[in-house]
Amino acid sequence: MTGLKIVAFDAAYADHFKRLNLVWLERYFRVEPIDVAVLSNPEETIIKPGGMVFFALLDGAVVGTCALIRHTDGLFELSKMAVADNHQGKGIGTQLLSHVIAWARARSIKTLFVETNTVPERAVRLYQRVGFRETALDSSNAHYHRTNLKMELNL
Repeated sequence: MTGLKIVAFDAAYADHFKRLNLVWLERYFRVEPIDVAVLSNPEETIIKPGGMVFFALLDGAVVGTCALIRHTDGLFELSKMAVADNHQGKGIGTQLLSHVIAWARARSIKTLFVETNTVPERAVRLYQRVGFRETALDSSNAHYHRTNLKMELNL
């Protein structure tokens, strides 16, 4: 898409990270305490522990976002991926996800995982298209109550 730029975390965009994700969460599920903590302070909860938040900018406006949360040196969680409603279906999520995967590979991260739900079918199909595969879910170990699907991508 012409005019689309993917950038790494900038505190100036932190409010957009929260705004875009709250729209998605409130539409399909409920906002959980872990969501509030992560979305309210991405610098402390994601960046400082070694993860990253990315933003998709279209002609300078934030239209999408995605995070990689570090669990161990080789294992990161793909999390908080959202694209603004009026920009969905334009390939922004695909470009954002491709950028995130390239960033992870460049840092020798071995595995990405996502805890998701089968309700947002387009998101699940996107994960599958880029190579994520369903893996066993231990719901007692899931980070979110809404999780009913866990997927992994081996890099």
